[in-house]
Amino acid sequence: MHSINLGLLAVALAGSVGFTFAKESRPNILFIFTDDQSFRTVSCYPGAYNYANTPNIDRIAETGIRFDQAYVGAKCVPSRAGMLTGRFQYACAEGPEYKWWTTALRKEGYYTGMIGKWHWGKGAEAHQHGTAWDWSVVWDHGQYAAAGGYYYDQKVMIDGGEPQDLEGYSTDRYTEYTVQFIKDRAKKPEQPWYHWLAYGAVHGPYTPAERHKGTLEDKPKTEVPEDIYGPRTDKPVHMQGGSWKADEDGDPIYKGKTLDFWAKQQTEAVAAIDEGVGKILKALEETGQLENTIIVFTSDQGYVWGHHGLKGKIWPYSAAIRSPLLVSYPKAYPSGVTCKIPVNGMDLIRTFHAVAGAEPDQVLHGRDMSPVLKAPGSAEVAAEWNKTPTMMTYTRNTYTAEAMAEKLKAESWGSFYLGGRAKGGNVVNDKAQPCYFLTLDGEYKYIRYIFPGRIEELYDLEADPDELNNLSLKPEYQAKVSEMRGELVAYLRKTGGAEFVDLLPEPKTPEEYESGPKTVAEDGPPAGVELPGDTPVFYTEGKGRVHLDGCRRLTNDPDERAKLTKMTLEEAAAKELTPCSRCWTDAPVVQKHAGKAEAPKEEAVKPSGDTKVFRIADKNRVHADGCPRLPGGAEERAKMETMTLDEAEAQGLPLCSRCPGSTTPGREKSE
Repeated sequence: MHSINLGLLAVALAGSVGFTFAKESRPNILFIFTDDQSFRTVSCYPGAYNYANTPNIDRIAETGIRFDQAYVGAKCVPSRAGMLTGRFQYACAEGPEYKWWTTALRKEGYYTGMIGKWHWGKGAEAHQHGTAWDWSVVWDHGQYAAAGGYYYDQKVMIDGGEPQDLEGYSTDRYTEYTVQFIKDRAKKPEQPWYHWLAYGAVHGPYTPAERHKGTLEDKPKTEVPEDIYGPRTDKPVHMQGGSWKADEDGDPIYKGKTLDFWAKQQTEAVAAIDEGVGKILKALEETGQLENTIIVFTSDQGYVWGHHGLKGKIWPYSAAIRSPLLVSYPKAYPSGVTCKIPVNGMDLIRTFHAVAGAEPDQVLHGRDMSPVLKAPGSAEVAAEWNKTPTMMTYTRNTYTAEAMAEKLKAESWGSFYLGGRAKGGNVVNDKAQPCYFLTLDGEYKYIRYIFPGRIEELYDLEADPDELNNLSLKPEYQAKVSEMRGELVAYLRKTGGAEFVDLLPEPKTPEEYESGPKTVAEDGPPAGVELPGDTPVFYTEGKGRVHLDGCRRLTNDPDERAKLTKMTLEEAAAKELTPCSRCWTDAPVVQKHAGKAEAPKEEAVKPSGDTKVFRIADKNRVHADGCPRLPGGAEERAKMETMTLDEAEAQGLPLCSRCPGSTTPGREKSE
C-alpha cells in the first residue's frame, strides 16, 4: 500500500469558520446517497424532466436549501472513496491501516449506521464494522456476482456477519431497514446518530419496482438536448461525434432504443426512492426526531442522456455529473431557498464533523459549509467561499499521489482514459476520453485534462449554464484561463498533489488547436486510411456494431467466434452496422486491414504451465508479462499475488484475454 502525502491542507484548513451546536443539542444526521441520479429526475430542480415527480424529495427542498452547483463525485468507486475518507481521489487509499472518518463521530458519542451499496474495498475488513459503524447492512458490490444484482437477489452483511439474502426489491428493503433504525434510535434520545443510506438505485440496469414499470410511457416525450448530435467544434476533439443516432422518425437512438425510453426507465426507478424518502420522513416525525435531524439528500454523481452527445456519467460537464443536493434543518438553516455557491462531496464530510462538534482525526480536503448553510444567498459569504476554488477530480483507477506520479512519468496515458479498458500503456488518439480536474469559482468553470493534446475548457456559468460555448479558445479570455489554471495547480499542491502536479501534460494552446483538425471521425478509421469494402468483420446478434479481426472486444476462442455472423465491411454498412470504437483506436488493427501493416507476425503461443503470472487485487483472472492490463511498475507488481499458470488454472483463474497467446474469450463492455 502506498503511503499518502496529503500536504498541508489538513485540519487547519478544514476547520474554517463555521457554526457548531451545543453538545446537548447536537443534531442527528441523515445522509441519503443515491446512485447515478441526475438532478433532472428531481422535480424541484429547474431543467427537470417534464414528467419527473418527486413530492417527498421536494419536501426536503421546501424545508431547506437546494444547491444548484453540487459536484459530489464522478463515478461510483471514487465518489464512495471520497465519502469514506473525505479526500480527493488522488489522495485516497484503501486497506485496514486506513480508517473511515466516522470514527471521529463515534469518539464524540454519535451512534453510526450505514446501509446499502459499498464500493470501496471489499469484505468485512474494508467495511470496518465496530470501528467506523455501530450498525451496518452492507451490500458489497465489489464482490460483483457473489453480491447479487442492483435491484434483486442481493446478499448483505449485517453488522459484519456472513452474507445473507436481502430478499425483495433493494430500494424498498433499504428503506425498511432505515425506518427501523430510526425507530430504534428513538429509544435512546440522549445519543445523537449519523446514518448513511446508500441506495443502489438508479444505477443501470435502471430497473423500476414492478408497481412503477410503464407509469411514464404515456407522459410527454423527453425533450431532446440541443447539442445531442453536434457539431461541437470548440470542444476538445474527443467530444466530436457521440453515442446517439436519429431513427427514421428523427428520434435519438442508443442501442436500439430511444432517448425517451432510456430517460423514462431510469426516472421510473426514482419513484421507489421518493416513496422511501416519504416513509423515512414520516418515521422521523412519528418518533419526534424530525426537528433535530439534519437531512442531506444527494447522489454519487449525476447522469446524462443525450446532452453533448453523451450517455452515462464521468464526463466533466454539469449535464453528466452535477448531483442533486438538498439540505434541510429548519431549526438552524433557512427553508425553501436556492444556493448557487459551488460545493463538492468533500465539503459535506467536513460539514458533518462541524455540526457534530467532532474534530477530524485525519486529514480532510473539504471545507465546512456551515456559513453557506446559514446564509445561502449572501453575496459576502459567496465571495469569501469562492476565494478558494471548488474542485472535483477524476483520475480513473489511480488513488495515490505516488501512483499518479509513476504513471505520468511513464506516460501511461491508457491509465487516464475515462473508463473501459486501458488500451496499452502509451496509446494517444483523438477518440480517447481523458481523465480531468475541474474547478469552479462561482462564475466560471475550468477543465484541464490529464492527457496530451487536449485543449482546456472554460464556461461562463451564468451566461451559458448548459456549457455549450467553450471560452478557452477566445483571446479575450486567456487571462481568465491562466488564472484558473494557476489556481488549480496551487490547490493540487495544497491537497497532496505536489508529487505529480508538475508532471501533468501541457494543454494544447488555442493556436495549436486552430491549426489542427477540429473533428474526429465518429465511426471510421484515422484520417488518410481507407478500408476495402471486402474487409471481413464479425457481428454478434443484437448488437449495433461489428468488429474487425484483431479488435480487443472480439473473442479469440475459435468455437465462440464460429457462432458469430461473418460479413464484409460493405455488407455491414448496408445494414447500418459500423465497427466498434475500439477497432478504430487500435492503430495496428486498422493498419493491418488497410494493407499498410508490416508482414504479419506469427501468432503468439500460449505460455507454458510454469510461466509466472500475476493476480491483481483478487481479480478473477491472471496476467502474464506483456499484457497491456498489467502495471509496469516494480513497486505495483511487488504487491500482486504471483503463481504459475498451472497453479492459476487449478484455482479456476484464466489467463486474461489480452495476454499474449491467450485463448480466453474477451467480453463486451457492460453498461
